[in-house]
Amino acid sequence: MKKRALLVLAPVFCACLMGNSALGKPAQTTKYTYYAISGNTPGAIYTTLVKRGPRVGGVKAYAATTAVSSQSGQLVQGKYCSLEGYKFKIDFTIKLPKLKNEAALTGATRTDWKKFSSFLKIHEETHRSIWLACAAELETKVHAVKANSCADLNKKTTRLWEQMRASCAKKQDAFDVAEQARLLRHPFVRLVLSQGSSTSKALAVLKKK
Repeated sequence: MKKRALLVLAPVFCACLMGNSALGKPAQTTKYTYYAISGNTPGAIYTTLVKRGPRVGGVKAYAATTAVSSQSGQLVQGKYCSLEGYKFKIDFTIKLPKLKNEAALTGATRTDWKKFSSFLKIHEETHRSIWLACAAELETKVHAVKANSCADLNKKTTRLWEQMRASCAKKQDAFDVAEQARLLRHPFVRLVLSQGSSTSKALAVLKKK
């Protein structure tokens, strides 16, 4: 999936398709994983985020969502082609930072960090919601597909799948662009920017990547 260079929060999508395509209502699972960070000040915490955060499309990120889809089913040729025993599932993995020494932070810094941590989690969960909404929209389109042969049905549904991935990627990018403005206004990020030139420059570099 194409990533916008300025983003520091982003989803990754991997489609692992099994069997022939046609979508039913998607099932989903979500697994949360964490990478350890440390620091007693906003600047120190941010430095650790930059060093240890995941990479998405070669760009450093604070958090990331991976979505792996699997499909199974059997195309049955009769007078028309039909799909039997179809199953569709998306397994999400959301990677977030976990501050080891949160209790050592001062009151205001701790409060702002907790808000920022919550912001990251909600952001990634919104990426998940966008993918699920796209899958539901695709389901409606696929159910309307008619074909005399299973080869034709497979081609048509595969084309719809590819179109959905492209359009949904654009929705994800648009969401990230809108979130970028909110990110830069966040109290924790503003604290980072107030820490001094070295931290501010580090943030500026990330915005340009």
